[in-house]
Amino acid sequence: MQKTNVSESQQDYLKIVLDLINLKKVARIKEIADRKRVSMPSVTEAMRKLANENLIQYSAHEFVDLTPKGEAAALQLISKHTFLKRFLIEVLNIESDRADQEACELEHHLSGATLDRLILLYQFLSVCQKDDQMILQRFHECIDAAEGKPGIDSTCEACFVANNFPHYPEDNTMHNLLSKLERGQQGQIVMLGPDTEIRRSIIAKGLFPGSTFIVEEIGNKNHPFVLRVDGCAIELDEGSARMIEVAVDQDQ
Repeated sequence: MQKTNVSESQQDYLKIVLDLINLKKVARIKEIADRKRVSMPSVTEAMRKLANENLIQYSAHEFVDLTPKGEAAALQLISKHTFLKRFLIEVLNIESDRADQEACELEHHLSGATLDRLILLYQFLSVCQKDDQMILQRFHECIDAAEGKPGIDSTCEACFVANNFPHYPEDNTMHNLLSKLERGQQGQIVMLGPDTEIRRSIIAKGLFPGSTFIVEEIGNKNHPFVLRVDGCAIELDEGSARMIEVAVDQDQ
């Protein structure tokens, strides 16, 4: 969409106008207000601003119509929303209503470059094949394993925080459970385990794959582990510490 002075709310108006025109051939102020769940005076003020941007044609007590510029902008917005909703549903397995709501939030904040990368990722996951099996299908199996659903292939289950620790993927790097580290050791989080509730609680504390840390305190059943991450102290119970695979430089 071309850069204008149009706000997020006004972008939503453009989408509503185009949708009403497609459904009913015309867009009326009352119908726009009903869709937007605002008062008719609020719609009138929004239409005035959109008209000043040459995005709509509008005068009091008449139908709202899109200018060519407005139609192009509205179509781009609707297409972006449709793609993002499809991405959330088809790639991330998000249920439809939540995907629709979150697509609305995402569409206003993604840069063109980031949107382009998401499109490339969607195409890659949807089309690229490996071992005669679709990667997207493999990822959905990964989601099921992460959420502890029954009937999961044992390979997928074992992928999350393996049991054979420590292991050495590189000559100078050891992978271990966070719960096995000593005070003062530094590392980087590699993977969060398959228990959904624990994983989300870890994420809520600000720990993600790629986060670097220093172990300040060793925990047990009665006392938390304490990590220093970006200058902040983060406490973890023993169960959470056993659900985090970390990489530690052997030179330590």
